[in-house]
Amino acid sequence: MFCPKCRSEYVDGVLECQDCQVALVAELPEEAEDDYEYEHFVSVKTYLTRVEAELDQSVLAANGIESFVASDDAGGVRPELAFFRGVKLMIHAKDLERVEQIFDDLKNAPEEPEEDDEVGPVAEG
Repeated sequence: MFCPKCRSEYVDGVLECQDCQVALVAELPEEAEDDYEYEHFVSVKTYLTRVEAELDQSVLAANGIESFVASDDAGGVRPELAFFRGVKLMIHAKDLERVEQIFDDLKNAPEEPEEDDEVGPVAEG
């Protein structure tokens, strides 16, 4: 017996999944083979370096948006190859509008004034 939701296997006699609380089935349906994990991702920005892309990736992660950095740098062995096509920040297509809004908000945000680093007057002795 199998849970159709989480795909856990159970011994005969158990009728309901303990985790999902759904009725078990005798066989699981076949999974679609042509549904690729990165199929619905699109490039949102292109950068000169991986560091710049990863900085914006951290902004997206802080906003709960899944993303990954794509670069033609031979797995980091030949970083100069990234200069030809750039380093791309890839996001899920469904998040495109939200991501564009996040980047627009960052671009238009007023800069915060820097705090004074001065400790105070230095006593002469």
